[in-house]
Amino acid sequence: MSKSELDKKSDSFLMVLQLISDRMGELMYAVRGTAGLVLQGLNMKMEDIDIVCSKETALASNNLFKEYLKEKIEYKESDKYKSYFGKFEINGVMVEIYGEWQILDNKGIWSKPFDGSDRIKVKFKGEEFYVVPKSTELQMFALMGRWSAFHKIKREIGGKDPAAQTSQQELFFGTVE
Repeated sequence: MSKSELDKKSDSFLMVLQLISDRMGELMYAVRGTAGLVLQGLNMKMEDIDIVCSKETALASNNLFKEYLKEKIEYKESDKYKSYFGKFEINGVMVEIYGEWQILDNKGIWSKPFDGSDRIKVKFKGEEFYVVPKSTELQMFALMGRWSAFHKIKREIGGKDPAAQTSQQELFFGTVE
C-alpha cells in the first residue's frame, strides 16, 4: 500500500472516529482494539473500529447510526463472548459495538462486563477521543487468549507504561508476590 493510500485510509478512519465521537458525545463508550491503541500512539494496523459501551449506549446506537446499520444491536451470546452486539458500516469502515461485553476465560468464568467505564481521553491529530486504557486492552487480549497480539502490544508499549510490566499470571490472578 502506498503512502497516499495509507494516508487516505487513515483519514477515512479518523473521519469515522470523529462521527462516532460527535454522535455518542458523553454517553458511556470507549474505542478499543487496534483503533484505540493507534489513538494512544501505538503502531498497529487498523482493519475496523471496535467500541465497548454500556447496554444503554449500545441500544441507543441503533438510532444514532441507523443509516449505517448492518446488524442490529441486540443481546447475543456465543460460546466465548456475550454482549449487546451489532455492526455498522460508516463510510466504508466496519464499526462493531459491544455493550457490556464479557469474555469467557479458559476456566469457564465470565469476565466482568467491559463497558467503557474505565475510559481515558486522548488527543489524536487535534481531536479528543475516549479510549480503553492500554492495561485494559492487555487484559482483554489475555482473556481472549490472543497471546501474539498481547505480546505485540506489550512490545509496542515497551517501558513507557507500567501496564506493559503486567505478566500473564497477574492478568488472571492479580498481583503476584
